[in-house]
Amino acid sequence: MILYKYMSFEAAMSVIDNLSIGFSCLEDLNDPFECTAFGFKDDENSSLTAKIAATACKNRFSRKYGVLSLTRQPLNSLMWSHYGDSHQGVVIGFDVDKAGLSDTQTSMIPSQYGEVVYSATKPHKDLDIISEDLLMSIGNDIEFDPDSFNLVKRAFLYKSIEWSYEEEVRIVKNISTLPFGYHYGEGRHKGWQKISVAGRPLYCLDIPEDSIKEIYLGRHIYKNVTKKKILDSDEFVCVLKSWGEKDVLLMQCEPNIKSWNLVSSASIHKS
Repeated sequence: MILYKYMSFEAAMSVIDNLSIGFSCLEDLNDPFECTAFGFKDDENSSLTAKIAATACKNRFSRKYGVLSLTRQPLNSLMWSHYGDSHQGVVIGFDVDKAGLSDTQTSMIPSQYGEVVYSATKPHKDLDIISEDLLMSIGNDIEFDPDSFNLVKRAFLYKSIEWSYEEEVRIVKNISTLPFGYHYGEGRHKGWQKISVAGRPLYCLDIPEDSIKEIYLGRHIYKNVTKKKILDSDEFVCVLKSWGEKDVLLMQCEPNIKSWNLVSSASIHKS
């Protein structure tokens, strides 16, 4: 299965050159309602109230796991505007199987279980309150566990219907075992590298070169790169030619003259 990531041109160069893809912590995502859809019922027999349990769960989940947000659609105009640097960036299509993103042994939420649920109403008082033992075990899971998936799904996969245009699919991996925590410095360990982007930590996972299958260039990518002086014109052409020489589908996005849709065609830089 191919899933897609919208990004700036600079980020795309980093992904393709370094063969790695970044996971973020929940608290660094752009939705303030992340990890608030538990909907616990108050239970007089529990030492935890629903509010305390929800807050404790969010605190445990927020820095123990890294989230990779992908989407099913590379030609979504809103996604290009919001995440593709206003049509000046790049969309990369990844084979999630080759990238190890569907592996149930190494992902708490693998790609095949990571489709986000969009709802107009947040779940409310319909989930049994979590036990203290289960609460403290959050952060210990490395692999997919169907027995605890309902709680994990509430933590990572519920969003307001306003976000439905994203058609998001998430992959969640445990980062708590890595030897560099949220507030600690950068480092590299067993296929992971921690870097800092705009003051926020990003946990980058190594991926094989053949997991990158498609590259879409934004409508305004050419003028953007030279305007920002990221590269000069000759350097920019060389980068695109190097991408075109890879075993990928290299496409250029354009508005469709007959509709409100974007269309793509083979880039002239594809060998």
